[in-house]
Amino acid sequence: MSLTSRGILADAVTLWRAERELLVALAGMFFVVPMLGAALLLAGLALPATEDPEKLRQALTAFYTANLPAILAINIAIDFGTFAIFNLYLQGGGRTLGEVLLITLKRFAAFFVLNLIAGLLFSFGLSLFVIPGLFVVARTWLAGPALAADPAAGVLGAFREGWRRSAGLTGFALLGLASMTMFLAFGLVILTGGILGTIAALIGGAQAVAPVSYLVTALLGGGAWVALALIRIAAYRLAGAPRQGI
Repeated sequence: MSLTSRGILADAVTLWRAERELLVALAGMFFVVPMLGAALLLAGLALPATEDPEKLRQALTAFYTANLPAILAINIAIDFGTFAIFNLYLQGGGRTLGEVLLITLKRFAAFFVLNLIAGLLFSFGLSLFVIPGLFVVARTWLAGPALAADPAAGVLGAFREGWRRSAGLTGFALLGLASMTMFLAFGLVILTGGILGTIAALIGGAQAVAPVSYLVTALLGGGAWVALALIRIAAYRLAGAPRQGI
C-alpha cells in the first residue's frame, strides 16, 4: 500500500476492524470519560462580560490555576490511552486488554517524557512563527509509535526513528490528516450543539438537554482521539514498508 493520505486512511480502517472490541474499551476508559470530565469542567467556566483582553486573560488564568489537577489528570489519561493503542498494535497481536494496559503502565514514563519534549519543541517553534511549530509537529508525530514499537531504543531513539519515517512530505500529509480529523470532530460538536440548543429552546428545557450535549461531545472527542492514534500507527507502518509509488 502506498504512503498517501488515502493509503494511510485505508490502513487505519483495517486497524480499526482488527481490534475494534479492545479499541472501544480503551476509548471508553481513557478518552470518553476524560472528555466528559473536560466538558463538565468547561461548563463551569464563567468569562467576564467584557472585551478587555487583559480581564479575559486573568479569568482564564484563574480558571486553569484552580482546576490544574483535573486538567493534568485529563491530559495524562488521554496520553495513556493513546500509548495503550500504540502498544495494542505495535507490540504484537493477540494480547488481552489487561496485558496491553500492563505494558503501557510499565513504559508510560518514557512516553510521557517524549510528549513533554515534543510539546516544548512545538512551543519553541511556534514562538518563532507558525510554520516552524507545524514543522515540529509533522516531524515528531511518529515518535510515539516508534517508542511503542521499539521501547529499548529509548526516547531519543524514538525521536530519531520518527524523524526518519516522517521525511519528505510524509509528516505534512499526517498533519493534514490530523487537522481534517479534528476539524471534522469540532464541526460535529458544533452542529450537535446547535441542534440540541434548538431542541432546548423549543421545549424550554436547557438543563435537561445539557447532559446529552456533554455526552455527545465526549463521544465525538473520544472518536477523534481513536482516529488520530490509528492514523499515526498506519503512517508509522507504511513509512517503514517498501515504497510502491507515491
